[in-house]
Parts: sequence; C-alpha cells; structure tokens
Amino acid sequence: MKKQLTVHPFPHDAESNGFIAALSSVVCAARKYTDDTPYWCSPKGFYCKKCGGCTGQSLGKTQLSVYHCLLTASGLAFGFDYPEDDSVGSHTIPNTPVGWRWDDGFMSDIMDFAGLSFIRCKNKTAAEIRAVIKNSIDAGYPAMAANHRVYPNEMTWSSCWKIICGYTDDGITVMNYGGEVSNETDGTYEDIIVITGKVDCTNDAACNGNKRKQTYFDVLKRIYAVLSDPSHDALEDEIMADLSNVTTENAVMLSYKLMGINGVPIEARWHAAEAFTSKDNLLYSLVNLSPAGSAESNVLKAAAEKLSDLFFKRYIAEGNNETHGIGWKIWACLNVGPQTGYLPTEESFNLIQQPDVQSELKRLFRIVFDNDRAVANGIMEALNAVHS
Repeated sequence: MKKQLTVHPFPHDAESNGFIAALSSVVCAARKYTDDTPYWCSPKGFYCKKCGGCTGQSLGKTQLSVYHCLLTASGLAFGFDYPEDDSVGSHTIPNTPVGWRWDDGFMSDIMDFAGLSFIRCKNKTAAEIRAVIKNSIDAGYPAMAANHRVYPNEMTWSSCWKIICGYTDDGITVMNYGGEVSNETDGTYEDIIVITGKVDCTNDAACNGNKRKQTYFDVLKRIYAVLSDPSHDALEDEIMADLSNVTTENAVMLSYKLMGINGVPIEARWHAAEAFTSKDNLLYSLVNLSPAGSAESNVLKAAAEKLSDLFFKRYIAEGNNETHGIGWKIWACLNVGPQTGYLPTEESFNLIQQPDVQSELKRLFRIVFDNDRAVANGIMEALNAVHS
C-alpha cells in the first residue's frame, strides 16, 4: 500500500532556517491550507483579491506567512544567528549553547503555537518510520526527519530537515530541502517529528476540544527575553571594538564576520514585522482567543495594534532607518549584495580598512541595535499594561 500527501515545497521566498521552512510546509498540509485559503495582504490592508500587484493568491504566500509567525513566535527572528549554526562562538538566543539541537521544550512550544500535536522518535530506519507514520499520513498529517548530530560541513544545518510526506510498500516518501521528492527504503534518521493531530482550531471537530497552551503575552515574553539578552549588548560592543581595530591581517575575517551577522537581522526582522502587521495569521489568532468585547480582548487588541505599528516602523518602513533598509546599507558599505552572492570580496577587504567605512558601519550597526531596544521597550510596555 502506498500513499503520498500534497505538500508545498520548502523553502519558499526568503527562508534561511531549514527547520522552520520545513515545519511551515508541514503546518500548511496539516491544517489543510490551499490556494483558496484566505490570505491577509498587509500592504493593502485586506484579504487578497488577486489584484495583480504581485503574483496573486497562492499556497506559497500562506506558507511564507506561516514561516513569518513560526520564526517570530519562537524567538528565532530576534537573534543575530540561528541556534543550530555551530560556526559561531556563542549564540545570541538565551539558553542555547553551541551544539543545540531543537530541545524538547522548544519543540513543545513551537508545535503548540502551530496548533499541532506530535510525538518525537529517535534513531529509526526507514522501515521503522513507515510503521510509525502510516496512521498519521492516512489522516493527512506529514512528519519531519533529520540527521543533525554532526554536520558534514558548517552550512549543512540549513538543509538537513526533510518532510516525510508519504509511505511506500516498504519505506517512506520524503521531500528534501528544495522540493525534490524521493522514496527511501534504507538509512536511519536520528530525529523524527510525527504530527498526530490539531489543537485550537475554531469550529474544527478534529481538534477534539484541545486548546493551545500559549497566550499572546507568552509569545511577547519569549521575544522580549531574546531581545533583552545581555549577549546583544555584548555583541554590539564587540562589533564597535572590531571596527576600531581593523588591520590588513584581520580584514578578511572581520568582513565575513560582519556580513554574516548582518545577514540574520536583515531577513529575520522582516519576517517578524510581517508577522505582527497581519490581521489574520497564527500569531494574530492568539489575539482573538478571548471573547469579543471583553476587557481582556480589548487589552490584547490594543497591544497588538501598538506593536504592529512599532514593528512596522522599526523593521520595515522604507526610508525610516528601519532595520531591513539599514541592513542593505551595511552590505553596501563593503559592496556586498546579490551580485556577490551576499559574500564579501577582495574589494570588501580593502573597503573595511578605510576609516570612513568603519565609521559608517559603526553608525549603521548602532541603528540596528537601537531598533531592537525600541521594540523590546514597546513589548515591555504591552506586558506592563496587562497588570496596570
């Protein structure tokens, strides 16, 4: 017996974290999202009408919206590196040592936020996985699997997760990073996440009365913890010190270091802003959990409106010293961009040795950190409003 589910390929658009990208496609399949699922267009302020201003409504847009929310609610959108990237000296996400591999507490929280129940298995062959996932696949729920204890090279972390989207007579059908689908009968996966059902789905009998444990304010507390972590101030001081001590000998290393640091917030804060400015996504659904018109509902909606405006202004509002635009200016200082594969070149190594370039980089990086502090302060104001 064979069966294969339809799953949207991952990653879609600007999605650098392979785990979150894969999970976003899994969420879309598990929650039965399709090309006809209503999609809130933040720039226009209404649901997609296929006006032609972009590529039109598609499941890809919904998948990207899910990615926005998962990266944001997990806190991963607010560091300067991703937690499974072992190439860094230390992480800028609290309680995340180098070598971290999606601990159980993190997995429980992100699955709860996604509205999915799951079980986690370790070290199973393709045949053993088939036996575990068959009932879930039959119910329309895909799974995920990875071998990530030791990466062959430092960038493998971004693409080690696969989606198990079906089963064959003697194995499993997997979707690889990039969307290629293949059947596997051999091999072992060390980490398997099996989706078993849905939780907190309005008017959906499949949830069996199960509710998400997290509130909107739980998510805000998690984000605040990342933004206010002492490692961020330490990193800012380190960047300033580095730029005050550029030499011919360290120019190459510092160019790669600064461009690598810049690569995360320029993309991840954009995802965060998109998550907070939408009126209909996984994040905003937490705002609507309280009865309409209740005191709690009014507080939630007031906080969401303020934070939507704050995230927009600080992270993506064009011409406003927003982090996304500042990130492009940081790249431009060393002439880095799509034309260089977002990597520094020989020209970059020369540019970073120029005092005026060093001063401009300092100014721009300070804006990035200042924007994060402003967002953290806004979140704390929202949290304090609950107890006022």
